[in-house]
Amino acid sequence: MSQRARSAALLCVPFFHKSKGMFILAIDQSTATGSAALLNDQRLVAARRWQETRALPQQFFPSLQAMLRETGLEISAIELYVVGVGPGYYSSLRTALAAVRAMALPGKTAVYGITSAEALAWQVAQAEHVTRVRIVGDARREQWWTRLFLRQADFMSPTGDWELVDPPATLARSDCLPAVPSAQPMQAGGLRPGAFQVGEAEAVATPDWTRLGARLPALVQSAVRLITGALIPEAETLGRLALARLAQGIASEPLAPIYLHPAVRGITGSCQAPGHAL
Repeated sequence: MSQRARSAALLCVPFFHKSKGMFILAIDQSTATGSAALLNDQRLVAARRWQETRALPQQFFPSLQAMLRETGLEISAIELYVVGVGPGYYSSLRTALAAVRAMALPGKTAVYGITSAEALAWQVAQAEHVTRVRIVGDARREQWWTRLFLRQADFMSPTGDWELVDPPATLARSDCLPAVPSAQPMQAGGLRPGAFQVGEAEAVATPDWTRLGARLPALVQSAVRLITGALIPEAETLGRLALARLAQGIASEPLAPIYLHPAVRGITGSCQAPGHAL
């Protein structure tokens, strides 16, 4: 690591080399199952999961408070906040980011953002002993988002940009807006929808299996491992990835939810799950 990168890592996390260990609070709310984890360096201290549903909304704050009570740790003891930035449930991601910023503000504690997709890719790489993992999710408006990740020693490195793709056999719905035409550029880096391709991936996984699972198997070659069932980004994974990235001097992702579509007015609630990314 260069001297400049080493200095940047130390600047981001001033307590990185304390022998007593650094307390890290990691949070992810990119899916309907949120998670939080408290780590002391790499050691897991406590963890919580919760479900965000219409019947039980806003479980984030009660779950976080319960975890902190369980450990007896004060917020002031946290030396690094790690937060997943998606893609995923936009409103939930925004809530998590706002909460982390508010908790970090009094002590001017460092906040580090990681894409939730990288956490998923790492979990798959670890479980399946593979190097190249493609994560794909539901971007709504009859499109999918996807990105390929390459395993490094202790984290996943994205290969290429985020892509918006048109899934096969898209069914027209009279109660929703039509899919964005392929000729129309997207907001994030000029994204344009194209056909979904596995590419060089050794494994493919999704946090949105209930919506993508019926069509994904036909698109994944038999030589590629398709992880069936929805995966959840674990906050514990985010915390450990943050430490690995900081040790390499890798900067935080922008502290804002990843938003791949341009704003569209007039979408009704029947076409969009509450809080889901557009």
